[in-house]
Amino acid sequence: MPSETKNVTIPSSAVVFFSTLMTVTAFFAGYLFFQLKAGGTVTKTAIASDTFEVTKSDKPEFQFYVMSFCPYGNQAEEALKPVAELLKDKADIRPQYIFNKIDNLDTYCKSSNGDVSQCAAYVQQQYFTNVDECKKVINDSVAKCMDEKSYIKASNGTMYASLHGRMEANQDIRELCAWNQTSDKMQWWKFIDLVNTNCSSTNADTCWEQQAKDAGFDTAKITECFNNEGIALVEKEIEATDKANVSGSPTFILNGAQFPGDAAYKNDGTGSLKIGKTVFTQDQYRTPNAIKEAICAAFKKAPKECKTELANLDTANTAAAAAGGCQ
Repeated sequence: MPSETKNVTIPSSAVVFFSTLMTVTAFFAGYLFFQLKAGGTVTKTAIASDTFEVTKSDKPEFQFYVMSFCPYGNQAEEALKPVAELLKDKADIRPQYIFNKIDNLDTYCKSSNGDVSQCAAYVQQQYFTNVDECKKVINDSVAKCMDEKSYIKASNGTMYASLHGRMEANQDIRELCAWNQTSDKMQWWKFIDLVNTNCSSTNADTCWEQQAKDAGFDTAKITECFNNEGIALVEKEIEATDKANVSGSPTFILNGAQFPGDAAYKNDGTGSLKIGKTVFTQDQYRTPNAIKEAICAAFKKAPKECKTELANLDTANTAAAAAGGCQ
């Protein structure tokens, strides 16, 4: 179905996407869909189907693009935390948040929720069971999309959205404010852990404050930042996602290169990637050790911490976690 592209493309609630690499799994303010590229494993000794090449630097820059309540983004954060704890300030590991910028709400909603005149085709493509259902879903979704309370609104009328609704957009900004307010990034990671564990896109506005206090933040300063700097922070994130051509959460960018690249994935799940001297299977790409090895491969001179082997996480579905995303 058609969708308007404006900076970062985030589908709205009536749009259902089916493809060989995507499976619909949830419906929030929009349809959440996951790119299930992973599905199997190969042996650790297998010949890699791809090799990770990256520009080296004295202090690698690792940007992780997420949405605060994308479940796969949260899993990626869980994998990243021990890497950040290990490397500390030897590498620049920092979050980036994915927003959608909407200049004209009417145009956006009508173009991003499907076309009722195409319902017969949508039914034939199995997006809906019948035409009446199709028309109802699209019309209801357009009406919901037009509710300005679903967006952060700037004084000039521009609106900003996050895939899982207004509270996610609010939380994205709060997490950016917290990141900018502390030099102890482990304090920020504690905040993220608490939010991911205790809050959701339906209660974040009332849940976040206690989590911030428990992590040692001054919540009044976060609120002040939200009120005074929020729009500027969002615009800065859109500029970064635009420049990196990022639309999905999570996406990893290391010294300007996407990790892992698309060539590392195979539809049958048997992809593998050589990082330095180690070969990782497709279901291991988002594990702490694989991420650590990628960052360490980007050092001109790797620090001693790079010799540390990080434990894998106890993930219920490692194959899905290795490749899934919100888009």
